[in-house]
Amino acid sequence: MKLRIFHRRLAIVLSPFFILTSLTGIALLFRKDDLYGKEIKNLLIGLHNWEIGIKYIGAILGFGLLAVTLSGLMLFMQKKKF
Repeated sequence: MKLRIFHRRLAIVLSPFFILTSLTGIALLFRKDDLYGKEIKNLLIGLHNWEIGIKYIGAILGFGLLAVTLSGLMLFMQKKKF
């Protein structure tokens, strides 16, 4: 499989999970401003850390983000030909 196809397919499959993680992370930036209650804060933390649901998916997403980033960098370096 070519690198560009691998990069594109992996990014498409993992993008909903990356979006959820980034949105909960943004919401957690305001956790000390009393914008939401303790129950919502605990829910956001559980979703962001992937403790709610399958806890090993966080590790899979971490490796997926690393793979998308590294393949994107490799594609960039191939295109630039330093």
